[in-house]
Amino acid sequence: MKEKVCPHCGAPLPEEASFCPRCAGSINRRTVLKPPPYIPIPFLRVLILVGIGAAVLTALFIYFSPKKVDGTGYAVYTDADGTYQILSNVSTDRYYPMSLIPQDAGDAESYRFPLRLYINHQDTGADASGIFLQKVETCELLIEQPPDSSGPVTATEPLTALEYPGTALVSYINFNRRSSSPIWLIWSLHMKNGDSISVRSELSVTPIRTYEYSQENADLSTSKSLQELIDRLVKETNRKDIVNITLPAVTYDEPLVLYDRAFNLTGTQSGEKRTAFSSGIQIRAAQEGQDWICCFSGLDFPGDGNGVAISAANRVWTRECCFTDWNTALLAYGNAWINTTDCLFERNRIGLHYNVSGGGGSDTRFTGNTFRENATAVLLEQVAADLRMDFTDCLFEGNDTDIDNRCRQPVDISQAIFQ
Repeated sequence: MKEKVCPHCGAPLPEEASFCPRCAGSINRRTVLKPPPYIPIPFLRVLILVGIGAAVLTALFIYFSPKKVDGTGYAVYTDADGTYQILSNVSTDRYYPMSLIPQDAGDAESYRFPLRLYINHQDTGADASGIFLQKVETCELLIEQPPDSSGPVTATEPLTALEYPGTALVSYINFNRRSSSPIWLIWSLHMKNGDSISVRSELSVTPIRTYEYSQENADLSTSKSLQELIDRLVKETNRKDIVNITLPAVTYDEPLVLYDRAFNLTGTQSGEKRTAFSSGIQIRAAQEGQDWICCFSGLDFPGDGNGVAISAANRVWTRECCFTDWNTALLAYGNAWINTTDCLFERNRIGLHYNVSGGGGSDTRFTGNTFRENATAVLLEQVAADLRMDFTDCLFEGNDTDIDNRCRQPVDISQAIFQ
């Protein structure tokens, strides 16, 4: 064991010694305590007041500084009047935000869809478009996309649209199969109080295959051969593929049934004879999760006073077609939506008949049609989508009833002609 010695003189020390008996030096180390610094009370009060003032100024700066609110699909914004939900989608459902907007694109040069902006009161869900738009200084639809895209996406100036009731603003988005990802569609609102709001959604464009058939590469001579082609394509093609069939100028005298995907039928003319369906076309309902639309153009539908020319449980658009002498020319039922433009409806009991229980609308245009000598030109018995149907440039002539609007659907007949 090491002997304890005095650190001052080196003399041996007892174990319990607190000082050296030889030199009287202290063995224990002492800590010198210093008094705390003195801060005058007035100066301390000034420091406290300065701290409180800085905190108040910071809070006021944060409160009165312009706010930036960003969201994907939707954003929540609060001002002195309340709290609002600003929401973007392509749906008629004003409470359904869409952070991702999928679109298919075939071979057409351009496709278009309406991008909608809804503004709801956060607490009640009521439409707040009117009061909110009064607070907006400017609004624009910005597009972020690769600068080298071979199919640039474009957008129209945001506007209020009467054909989409309940929608605050609408911008039409134009795209094609060459539009390159990533593509962001951004609603940018600048408020009169200096605040800014951005709501963004991603546009995803999926190119799809297109099949072209005509009498050059398929047997389209009879109703049976046409139906056989339809049945084969249902098995051999993808549901999202586009099938275009250019038909010869013959009359198909048996009903044609379309199902499971879109088929686009285009008629032709040889002399005075056009492609005709004397027994009509039936379009079956889509399965859950499917979304497709058949387009018919340049077709004649000659009837005998009975039956339905086109009965549709899914979407269809007719262009430059003629419907004569049917019990019902165009019938939309189930979840269907039918658009018809530049068509002739003549001597039918009912020209266009809507009796739809669900689904949504795809377009508001019912323009350029002629309704002549029908018992009822347009019967709106039940329409599920709250869209304003646009009958601009339509001629209603010699009908017993022009428009029987039983469900009080919004319609625009300001530019229609009634004789």
